[in-house]
Amino acid sequence: MGQFLGHLGGALMVLFVVLLALRCAKRLGLLFWSPAPVRSVVPCWKPSLQMMVLTATGVVVLQLLFAFICWLDLGQSGGLSAFWQRFVERFSTAGDSVHYLNIARYGYLAEGEAAKYIVFYPLYPLVVRLVHTLLSPFSVSWECAALAVSWLCWGGAGAAMLVLAGQDLNREQSITAAALMALYPFSFFALGIYTESLFLLLCLLCMITARRQNWLWAGVWGALAALCRNQGLVLILPLLYLWLRARREKKQGLVSLCILFPFLGWGSYLALNARLFGDPFAFLEFQAAPPWYQSIKWIGSNLMQHWQMALKYPGLAPFIYHAQLVLYFAAMALLFIGFCRKAPTHWLIWGGAYLGMCYLAGWLISGGRYLFGCLPLYLIGSSLPRPARWALLAINLFFFWRMGIYYMQGQAIM
Repeated sequence: MGQFLGHLGGALMVLFVVLLALRCAKRLGLLFWSPAPVRSVVPCWKPSLQMMVLTATGVVVLQLLFAFICWLDLGQSGGLSAFWQRFVERFSTAGDSVHYLNIARYGYLAEGEAAKYIVFYPLYPLVVRLVHTLLSPFSVSWECAALAVSWLCWGGAGAAMLVLAGQDLNREQSITAAALMALYPFSFFALGIYTESLFLLLCLLCMITARRQNWLWAGVWGALAALCRNQGLVLILPLLYLWLRARREKKQGLVSLCILFPFLGWGSYLALNARLFGDPFAFLEFQAAPPWYQSIKWIGSNLMQHWQMALKYPGLAPFIYHAQLVLYFAAMALLFIGFCRKAPTHWLIWGGAYLGMCYLAGWLISGGRYLFGCLPLYLIGSSLPRPARWALLAINLFFFWRMGIYYMQGQAIM
């Protein structure tokens, strides 16, 4: 079964890339085709400021409410104070949270056991440090400063999703896109001390400004996203496609070279590696060592490994290995549906590249969290007919509750 899933998963990705390449060639007027009309920069629906504030508040409140429900479902008592104590403990100490806090407090170290934390990108801990400095007169702890960053960025991401979806979708579909993102089964990481909320916000801002052909700001947001997570580099592909489409209508000027800024963001991270260790790619050595054991492997091999690890560690399978397998094939299904339904090509480029980059990572144990950042999936899902949209929301809601219970239990969801 593992071999079958591996071969199928790899073949689906290859097929999708080939079909998408042909579609890009057709849209851009290459080979035998005439170029397709450029999508209007005028949004299909523009949310009001009130709607954006309501959405920003709503996604944060929704996450907190479900965390409370999951906590109650575990048979806990003690009211809101006990819940809050458990919430802060769980969301500020689990997984990589402690590492981000230590980087924010002490910076990166070139020697000793802590040297390996160079694998974590610097933007999120830097923002946490800045916010803590601003709030230090009020004796705010590092944990609260980090949670404030995550919550504010998560609210901003909810509002930004509404704006980006409104570029190509109507009001109901745009709200659905924000709801699908908020109810993604592993979206509770947006409330914790992780890069997720900041990364989502930066990616959304990048694509909003790119759709408006504001290449300078698209490049700036893209560079910051690449300084936040390595998947930020993926943004170059949809940016390049949108620029090529716009260039078919009129010249875009030298400012359009800003779409390459994500390389500068990633280059800054490489420069940090070089400064600390004398090698811009030192982080790769640390990633390959314990406790991460990560390397680049073909998607099919990684899917086979997920199946084998699920058999070897059945206790971890429901929320790590089985979840990663289901999410990969569900994401591929949505991408193919989007392709057949003629979803915007830049959505498909962005989503396919992001999915591929996540699942090229060997020894993957955080696939559920990583795929939270595959934002085009929510856009494609919200563009489906209404019954399918409601079905997706219901499925997301159930697994969001299920994974939330696992997380509040203290299970090893990373």
